[in-house]
Amino acid sequence: MNQKNIDIRVVFFFALLLLAGIIAFIIQFFNHVDCQDAKFYIFADHSQSEESTEFYDKTPNAKSWIWDFGDGSEKDVRKQTFHIYKNPGKYYVTLTINGNCTHTKEITIKDKYAADKIGTPKIIAPRTITVGQPAYFKSISDDAKTWEWAFGENKGIDETSSAPVYSFITPGEKTITLVINGDFSRVAKKIIYVHPRVIKKTNPLDVSSYEFEKKAEAFALPRGSIKKDPLEEMLQYVPVAPKTKTVKDSIALAKKAPKISEDQFEILLNKVAEGSKVKDDFTDFLCDDLDIPVVKNDKDLLTFSELCTSVKGKKIKIESIRLNKNKQTNCVKGINISYKVKKYLIWSKD
Repeated sequence: MNQKNIDIRVVFFFALLLLAGIIAFIIQFFNHVDCQDAKFYIFADHSQSEESTEFYDKTPNAKSWIWDFGDGSEKDVRKQTFHIYKNPGKYYVTLTINGNCTHTKEITIKDKYAADKIGTPKIIAPRTITVGQPAYFKSISDDAKTWEWAFGENKGIDETSSAPVYSFITPGEKTITLVINGDFSRVAKKIIYVHPRVIKKTNPLDVSSYEFEKKAEAFALPRGSIKKDPLEEMLQYVPVAPKTKTVKDSIALAKKAPKISEDQFEILLNKVAEGSKVKDDFTDFLCDDLDIPVVKNDKDLLTFSELCTSVKGKKIKIESIRLNKNKQTNCVKGINISYKVKKYLIWSKD
């Protein structure tokens, strides 16, 4: 019986080939980017024009980035970058990872000056105002129905018409305030100077013939001992009705939630899935109500507590999330979310 001898060099060659294949597979595995699992986020305080917006990517194994901000500006190749949109509108932000994985998100930029354009009124006042002479005022506002004018001489409201006429009693610097429609969040202010009253001399055409009625010192009160106002003493015995609590007072007493963007909320939910966060970490943003309604994948209705229990321990990919907030308290009162769960290397709706 003949015994065939195997050349050791052949065995060594195939062993090297197998080892090279294993190394190449390991390198490819650890450098692989799951294009369906890209994680890039957009952070902005108000998403307004002329405001810096932060862009950040956390995709595993990402080595290169190309940001296209959708407004025709120069592209950026950093992992974390900032961009300022000059004009309001909708923009599509595109991120290309490692040269082949491309993802797009929509961002809506609001007009930074919109509140000034449609909200706070403007006060029109005469250039020269003199004590005792009627001064004409008016406001410019599109949606004004009521007006509350204060001319800086009294502590209350002086006029309630759209174009009031007012005669100042004392000279000096005055602060005029105007509130329209009872909205104290949009108060217009204007500082004016009221001149002392003047009297004419013989020649009315000679400017030097004008003089102040009194010197400035004459308007000051004489010095003397401090005396108690008898009206103040009398008011101590006058019954006063308690102030009625308004809707604005109730809102002021309501709890204010800290600001959180939808991308930041998404990051926290991903941490819940990973197990490093729990539902109680959302207490401040939800104003202690962890059972707010959640619409999942446009078909299921559940509470936020049930959502946290559902995603815990799973590998999820959030496709879209929308927070419904209370405008006065900033509390999150509802959530619309669409996400997929990875099972056996396949992404599917939960």
